[in-house]
Amino acid sequence: MTRRHAMTAAVLLWAALAATTGKLSAGDGPSLFFHKGIAYTGYGQDAYVGEGARQTLRELASTGADWVEILVTGYQDSVASTAIDRTGGETPTDASLMDIIRFAKELGLKVMLKPHVDILLEPSHWRGEIGGGFTEADWAAWFGSYREFIVHYAEMAEAAGAEMFSAGCELDLTVGREADWRATISAIRAAYHGPLIYADDQAESNPNAVGWWDAVDVIGMDAYPTLTENVHPTVDDFKAGWSRYLGKLSDIARRWNKNLILTEIGYRSIEGGAQNPWNWERQGPVDLEVQANAYQAGLQNASGWDWLQGMFWWAWSPDPADGGAADTGYSPRGKPAERILTAYYQDNVRWLRERKKGAPPDDRRKGMN
Repeated sequence: MTRRHAMTAAVLLWAALAATTGKLSAGDGPSLFFHKGIAYTGYGQDAYVGEGARQTLRELASTGADWVEILVTGYQDSVASTAIDRTGGETPTDASLMDIIRFAKELGLKVMLKPHVDILLEPSHWRGEIGGGFTEADWAAWFGSYREFIVHYAEMAEAAGAEMFSAGCELDLTVGREADWRATISAIRAAYHGPLIYADDQAESNPNAVGWWDAVDVIGMDAYPTLTENVHPTVDDFKAGWSRYLGKLSDIARRWNKNLILTEIGYRSIEGGAQNPWNWERQGPVDLEVQANAYQAGLQNASGWDWLQGMFWWAWSPDPADGGAADTGYSPRGKPAERILTAYYQDNVRWLRERKKGAPPDDRRKGMN
């Protein structure tokens, strides 16, 4: 079934359900279409340049994904730095970024542009530590630099017609600066007129960290929870952990009366990959099964919640050499996880049929297989 035919079938099913049950209002229509996403993650000036990058993006689209999250990363030297650079050799050029966004849209994909800030010279530190020890003068300088950085990409997202824009990602020590963030988001909205999201990562550790979710359109959460302590987990092991984690996500979404998107969710194909899935430095043998089981459980548990608007699997590289059966990284490409992802993403009717509304996850799952 082609993408167009599958979407037509989903639209017809929605119309039929609305006509026969009376349970779907006109306002339900857009929310029924779950954002079936994959993160497309290029690092370096020329990461998105050339036929190789285009071919991997075609392969991404062939999974049935209808959204792609395109990454662009700026850098600051250390967690104590107050200047962010987007012109160095580690950051994709503006021209290549615009080109790959436009190509994604030609493929029929909707685009979220997601800028990140990473640490260039301190490999033992990460973006969530930015701002520790800042003075008020430091905060003013950092937010000034961040606004220039993020508004630049907001202007690009507007020019390229990106369907969603991320205001930031995992800047954990900065989010308590509510006035600074509200001013930043106002500056973004002056440049970009589509939906805004921010990608937090503290659903478990500090669920109330962001006090300004009302300033964005959708809540974003990067999801790397330990759902099971079993080193060789089954699908059922993962699913048991999902019940707990979904409850935490649901609490945040309902508290703010906003939909939530998993802006990142990922598992490496490595032994022990179910524990601390965020750990990109873990060493060990290949374990394709742990990744495949994590994907199956995640896809099964993500469908059906009225507050959960979508998910973006981390990650799909523009490098044609990335992935494959010998790879221990996050990519599902060329692994059993890709087949599972494709089976779910290409079944548009499944996502529509399983859309549910009402009670929190634990209550709504009672009596369901």
